[in-house]
Amino acid sequence: MSAPEKRLLFVTSRLPWPANSGRKVSLFHYIRGLSLFCGYEVSLFVFPEWDQERSDRDKPDFVGEVHFAHRIGKATKLKSILAHSLFGRRRLPFQCALYYSKKNLRALAALIDRLSPDAVIFDMIRTAPYARLLEGKPIKCILDLDDLLSLRYQRQLAAKSTVVGIAGHYAGGMSALSRRLFHKGPLAGLILRAEQRRLAIAEQRFAEKADGVILVSSRETAHLNALLGEEKAVCIPTGVDTAHFAPALQAEKRPATFGFVGNLFAEANRASLSFIVKEVLPRLERDFRFEVAGPCPDELKRELADVKGLCLLGEVDSLLPVVGGWQFTLCPIAFGTGIKTKILEAMAMGRAVITNDVGAEGIGAESGKELLLANDAVSLAMLTDRLLKSPEECVTVGEAGRRFVSRHFEWNQIFKEFSRLGL
Repeated sequence: MSAPEKRLLFVTSRLPWPANSGRKVSLFHYIRGLSLFCGYEVSLFVFPEWDQERSDRDKPDFVGEVHFAHRIGKATKLKSILAHSLFGRRRLPFQCALYYSKKNLRALAALIDRLSPDAVIFDMIRTAPYARLLEGKPIKCILDLDDLLSLRYQRQLAAKSTVVGIAGHYAGGMSALSRRLFHKGPLAGLILRAEQRRLAIAEQRFAEKADGVILVSSRETAHLNALLGEEKAVCIPTGVDTAHFAPALQAEKRPATFGFVGNLFAEANRASLSFIVKEVLPRLERDFRFEVAGPCPDELKRELADVKGLCLLGEVDSLLPVVGGWQFTLCPIAFGTGIKTKILEAMAMGRAVITNDVGAEGIGAESGKELLLANDAVSLAMLTDRLLKSPEECVTVGEAGRRFVSRHFEWNQIFKEFSRLGL
């Protein structure tokens, strides 16, 4: 009689498909690796994003049961913030309070009792408060932080960007007035500072209680392990499927065209584009077409309507023909942590990448060979002009970058790291 299949429950902060954003890409492939390579029957308990259907339609074959968290109403969110963030003993990060409800605590407890999983993975710090359900149970508790948000917000504050909100993709479901209120001005800055302090405490506290922690950056992994005083955190990077991106190599290249990929409801992407538009593009000496692929707020479309050479494409059905048609990507990152999926994917599509230290962090590619690196507007503009007049260099750097990610970031190599967590 064969042994029963191992069972794993993944509590996620979004439905992982379609894998059309950096975090969803990681979740999608993590689940695939845990199922196909680690032998788990993987079930999901999902807190959908504001624009996602509560449906398991198009569910991949490697995903088992899918359960959706109960909707959390505005009154419950307000009560939770007051009880757990502003006046509670624990002073949880605001995002933890917004994702927490007793109704979901009971639903998740019932699901854990029924499935009796060998392990539960909690996605992002916002779902970490539910890990209390595993206390005293013989179930492995893994906290998948992705990156250290406290460090990201610290960098965001240091960047002195006019975009200071913390809503991320959630901003797409907010009104224009709410976005202005929470992304700019004194209130947004106060919220960001308070959240950064709460996150620094919560990340360490929840990590101490977990059996293992996942981070995508080796630098942040070392930082957290130093705080914990033990090697509990493991680096499992974001990866790429180079075969999936191969069709981009055949796309017809458009002369003097380069671009940027990013959801412009997200603070870092919006700040990065603002820097490019205000500081880099005006310094270019050659004619160009700069395309931006990704969801964009209406107010930003109006703000950028008259920028010479800029074309906001909005959300596209597939990045392959779009990015594949660019000569290169211009992707300096204003602030952030972890590994930037957009840069790995551009390299996998054979596009030369111009970025900065923040964008290249955690990748390890050689500047001048596998990507091009600069940190100030003048140097970034010089590199951009250089590639605009040299399609041959675009091809050389792009091919070297694709070989690099194929050697170091293929998912099948990354899946081996799960064994370091005892999975």
